Amino acid sequence: MSKIKIGVVGAGIYGNYHIHTYTCDKNVEKVVFCDLNEERKKATAEKYNVTGYSTVKEMIQNEELDAISIATPDPYHFEPLKDAIEAGIKNILVEKPLATSVEECEEIVRLAKENNVKISVDFHKRWDPAYNCIRDEIKKDGDRIIRGYMSLDDIIDVPEKWFTWTNKSSPVWFLGVHCYDLIRYITGSEVKKVYAVGNKTVLKEKGYETWDSIQATLTMEDGSHWVVETGWILPNTFPKSNDGQLIVLTEKKYFKNESYRGVKQYTDVKESLPNYIFMNFGENSASGFGLEPMQEFVQDIVDGNEFRTSAYDGLQASRIAAAVHQSAETGGIVTLD
Repeated sequence: MSKIKIGVVGAGIYGNYHIHTYTCDKNVEKVVFCDLNEERKKATAEKYNVTGYSTVKEMIQNEELDAISIATPDPYHFEPLKDAIEAGIKNILVEKPLATSVEECEEIVRLAKENNVKISVDFHKRWDPAYNCIRDEIKKDGDRIIRGYMSLDDIIDVPEKWFTWTNKSSPVWFLGVHCYDLIRYITGSEVKKVYAVGNKTVLKEKGYETWDSIQATLTMEDGSHWVVETGWILPNTFPKSNDGQLIVLTEKKYFKNESYRGVKQYTDVKESLPNYIFMNFGENSASGFGLEPMQEFVQDIVDGNEFRTSAYDGLQASRIAAAVHQSAETGGIVTLD
């Protein structure tokens, strides 16, 4: 295949990232999209000079597409995935999480297998050069991981102002799945047991029914233990919209990586820490490891390669997320099969 035609589902923040990235890709012949919001659909169509539809089914019926790229909010991945598979689309990229229930994930995995559909989940931290360096250093010496720590936090504007679907999500679904997938990626091992605790105070007082923060301990099949902390109530004065770090102790080495990537920016309003290696957009360009899952998705289709992530990876991350929620709600240890 020389060039592909691709349809993007959703024209919100990440949907725009997808559309911009694909319109800049030399291996993409045509980009179309769909969004239920008429005003947003019109604005996006004009911005990128592409055709917009209202629904996935309408888009697929009117276009001969080689691939679908799903960028709807976290709780709304299942239906467009199902529609695309049943319509005969053979290549699908979906933003994390695959779905926000284990049952829906299992259904998608089943449908994909039955219909010979390849699915990639955008766990973009697998493309982060820092994390890949750590993974490679551990693997090349046959080193053994003893323990690990990972945190991801967002400012409180994220659940309060960025989303209309905060009550349908949590810091575990929005942030935690990135951590759980990265831990599986680095260790090459699965989670055996989960114990979690959390808080529902700050956002509850503001009228939301979701978690402020959750801390989880993961016991891996390889014998390592990981602590994962996720939350979305950082003060808005924090110089980035998010913060995070990864620490890994092995038998031979100690690794530490933080989200600050070496650039500080000052204005008369605040200090900021732009992550220029994550995403960069020019008028006719798109670069950064946060966009590489989309670019590699296209290249893999053209070259006939397997995707770096799979629907199974999405299922496993959602299984861990569901176990974290169960443990935090019940106060007990949850064992994964």
